[in-house]
Amino acid sequence: MTSIEERLLELLDDCQPRQLIIAGDLVHDQTSAAAAATRLARLRERCAVIVLAGNHDRDAGRMIDFLPRWETPGFVFHHGDCAALEPERIQIIGHHHPAGTLSDGAGLRLKLPAFVQQDRCWILPAFSPWAGGVAWPRRFLRRDGN
Repeated sequence: MTSIEERLLELLDDCQPRQLIIAGDLVHDQTSAAAAATRLARLRERCAVIVLAGNHDRDAGRMIDFLPRWETPGFVFHHGDCAALEPERIQIIGHHHPAGTLSDGAGLRLKLPAFVQQDRCWILPAFSPWAGGVAWPRRFLRRDGN
C-alpha cells in the first residue's frame, strides 16, 4: 500500500486535480480498512477524494464512507461489479482490471494494464501493481496511444 500511495501522491502533485475518484476495491478486507482510512486522509490534503464501493470494500464500510456511484451529466462512475443500465451516459468502471499483452515474436511477452473503451462503457486499468490484469480481446485495446 505504501508504494501505491507514493505513486498516487506523485501523480496528484504533477497533475494537481481538483478531484480524485477511486473506482472501488480500495481495500481487500476489513484488516486493511484502518490503514486505508489514514491514507485517504493524506490524499484529501491534496484534493477532494470520492471513494466508490467495490466488491472487496464491503467489510470496510464502518471505517470509510463509500458511495455506490458518482454522476455528472455525461458520465456515471461505479465499480462495475454489478450492471447499471445507463444508455444516455458513459459508464466509467474499474472492476475488471483489463490488460493487454505485447509479444516480440521470439517468445517474450509483456502483460500491461490497459484502458478499454467499449461503446458507452470505459473500463479503467488497475492502479495496484498486484492486480494481475485480465486479458482483454484485442479489438477493444487501442494501440495508437489515444
